[in-house]
Amino acid sequence: MLRNIFLKSIRDSKYTFLYIFLTYLFVCSLIMYVVSELPLNEIQIIFDKLQLPEPLMSFIGGEGGLNLTTVEGILNTDMFTVFAPLISIGFSIYYGFNSTFKEEEKKYIDIVLSTKISRESFLIQKIFSMIFKNLIISYSLFFSIIISTIFFNLTIIIWNVFSVCFYLFLLSTVFGILTVFISTLFNKSSYIYGIPSAVAIASYIIYSIEPLINSFKEIKYLSFFYFYKGSDPLKNGFHEWHWIIFVLVSIIFTTLSLYFWNLRDIDT
Repeated sequence: MLRNIFLKSIRDSKYTFLYIFLTYLFVCSLIMYVVSELPLNEIQIIFDKLQLPEPLMSFIGGEGGLNLTTVEGILNTDMFTVFAPLISIGFSIYYGFNSTFKEEEKKYIDIVLSTKISRESFLIQKIFSMIFKNLIISYSLFFSIIISTIFFNLTIIIWNVFSVCFYLFLLSTVFGILTVFISTLFNKSSYIYGIPSAVAIASYIIYSIEPLINSFKEIKYLSFFYFYKGSDPLKNGFHEWHWIIFVLVSIIFTTLSLYFWNLRDIDT
């Protein structure tokens, strides 16, 4: 098992996956219960009569505006804008931190690298295990939404939920790999946690206030959140090229991580 870093890393997180799934299922069930009980059409009429500015509606409800008459519209306001990204990015940064720095700190990496496992193999398996964990976490939300909507007899477009969860997976993966890259450059936990977290916060702020400020129309392309949610995948499904940005950035940071990892001075 020691030689298969990937499987060991997945195995060590099995209970975390269970707790996350149960948390998502609980939260989604609460949301679907509220959706099934409240007169959403009447509430939407009230918001329409207020005649709020369109940028403000986009700020609250995302690119597609505020729509409280559908399950997708409800999920767009909080779940896929704040709650799910916070959990997914948070765990991804944590897994990225554990990939190198934490293993060095625990001296586990000394034991591993003293065997026939190469540096490259160690880091690649760690990165792939982090990616797989992000996939499990993202689609724990997918299955939680589907289960809760079925239970409360609500309708939702499954393919669109699948799409937005895939973009959530890509978003969290980028920040996880960025964390791995930072950990190959610095040997301070404050940097390894702080830099990716700061990038995530800045990315979210740019995406959130872009509808309110005309001068941010071009700057939005610097935000990972724009490529995650800017095309409103929960309403429109997959965007034809937004996913490519995540893939390219992930490949670049993975390549740089491997390069600097090989230059890293590790006592074995």
